[in-house]
Amino acid sequence: MAFWPLAVSVLVVLLLQPIYFLSLASLGHLTSRERTVGHLSSAFDSGVLADDGAPRALLFKGGEQLTECISLGIGLDQAETPVQTAITGAYPMFGSTHACEGLHHVVTGAPASWQPYFRYWHGYRVILAPLASAFPLWFVKIVNALLVATACALLWLTLRRYCDAAVATIFLLTFVCLSDVLFIWRTSTHSLSLAYILAGASLFAALLQKDWTPSRLIVLAAVLGSGFNFIDFLINPPMMPMLMAFFVLLSRRRDAGLIAFATVIAWFAGYSETWAAKWVLAYAAMPASAGVVGDIVSTIEVRTVGAFNGVYLFPLAATARAFLRALNRGGVIVPLIILAAVAHYAAMALAIMLSAAVISMQKRPSLWELWAQLRMLKAKLPLLGHKRVRRPEA
Repeated sequence: MAFWPLAVSVLVVLLLQPIYFLSLASLGHLTSRERTVGHLSSAFDSGVLADDGAPRALLFKGGEQLTECISLGIGLDQAETPVQTAITGAYPMFGSTHACEGLHHVVTGAPASWQPYFRYWHGYRVILAPLASAFPLWFVKIVNALLVATACALLWLTLRRYCDAAVATIFLLTFVCLSDVLFIWRTSTHSLSLAYILAGASLFAALLQKDWTPSRLIVLAAVLGSGFNFIDFLINPPMMPMLMAFFVLLSRRRDAGLIAFATVIAWFAGYSETWAAKWVLAYAAMPASAGVVGDIVSTIEVRTVGAFNGVYLFPLAATARAFLRALNRGGVIVPLIILAAVAHYAAMALAIMLSAAVISMQKRPSLWELWAQLRMLKAKLPLLGHKRVRRPEA
């Protein structure tokens, strides 16, 4: 039944690709390289950025500085046109040093080499590049924090509508305390990805409550998956479709299980189609010497069957490591307190239920009578087990 909605989704996502390309190609008219370079140079001077990826300013320490410097360096190559940058996504490098040192060389006018990064759309630049051009980097990070906080608030409101304030608060507190949400604003690309995940899932949930048909929900899921691939730097792709499926199941709609499954399939289909479209664009636009196909295939091999940054290739290894890392945080005390409170509340509810059952009896048993019943039940259990294993005679 979802064949036609999925087919329409493929067409809609395909039509989005020119929009993605034009939005990136037009950034040259919306930004100023001189202002961006000035703001980045000030960021290095003030300790917001550092050559080794460890900023001096305590407030800005942490985060994934490698990704931060790569994303900020794209678009600064004076030899490239905005159209070329939209395809190549080249960032500065200085030998085998940290990406932040390559960025520092460029903003100070020193020579640097440029590394093409055509495996991604780098659509986060539609937001990040104008911000870095208009404001100092410390202010951009404040904007990151506000975006994430707004998205978290939107998720809380959505959960409250579907469940209640207690469920929404427990969900959000656990998520914040056991993850990097509190400090994700230090990495601009990750902040945008997380804000998109939470806000997009909340939008999907709102339209779900407006009784959108399954066909429209499937197409919307594909569009959201496509948009996420456009802005994403390969950060938490499964989170958004899982949240969307969660809201479908909470809605108690007819065939909710099938709708949730189709929603997840459509989301990943839109995500994959958009990624493949970028690869095709890079292959068609780049010269053969760029080795687009070889770079993409070798990266796929490394990330699936190769050794990469201590990745252990056996089932659920990443899941176990992520779970243990989440528990190795000071914030774990908050969910533990919530767990204790819920367990105490449930114990009290069970006590009330059992007491009510005894009170409702016409002849209430005494403690000794209850004890006698337990001893009788204990005596019967071995007999029941013996009857279960005894085979009938031929």
